[in-house]
Amino acid sequence: MEKIEYRYWNPFRSKLGAAIILGIENTYIKPGDTVLYLGAASGTSVSHVADMVGEDGLVIAVEFAERPGVDLLNMCSKRSRVVPVIMDARKPDLYRQLVPGLVDCIFADVAQPDPVRIVALNASRYLKLGGGCLITIKASCIDSTVDPDKVYADQVNVCRQSGIKPKEQLDLGESFFCRPPSRV
Repeated sequence: MEKIEYRYWNPFRSKLGAAIILGIENTYIKPGDTVLYLGAASGTSVSHVADMVGEDGLVIAVEFAERPGVDLLNMCSKRSRVVPVIMDARKPDLYRQLVPGLVDCIFADVAQPDPVRIVALNASRYLKLGGGCLITIKASCIDSTVDPDKVYADQVNVCRQSGIKPKEQLDLGESFFCRPPSRV
């Protein structure tokens, strides 16, 4: 009998999970794809992306911080289709040998003041023609003194200047990640 694993993907702890719940039109992540995941943290959402690409797909999970990197390595020991890369996503040439060719999708959840630039650097090296990018933009990481709507608008312009054509924008809301839903 085949063993089936059931897991809960908490949208209150995963921006990609929240985007899916809120109806994102296209995640650019399909069975058999190769995904470059920037800002992998401990790998919880990465593990769900690995489920999305399936046995024929691959996830290259890049994380800079050592502490969550240890958890990422532990998660990868249970999921053979995830390649952990404990390096800086701002320096994509350092992990060139770990990326087997071009990728179908780049997902970025980096807590940096320049997330679009980081994605553009990686896309110029690794993204297939016609591939897609999903970028989480945390306004407070970019400039906490400016209205978040202005930060988002500025980042959309940076996307365009970088050759990334924004197709969809979802507001996940700050409160979406601050607390779980109230229980009645």
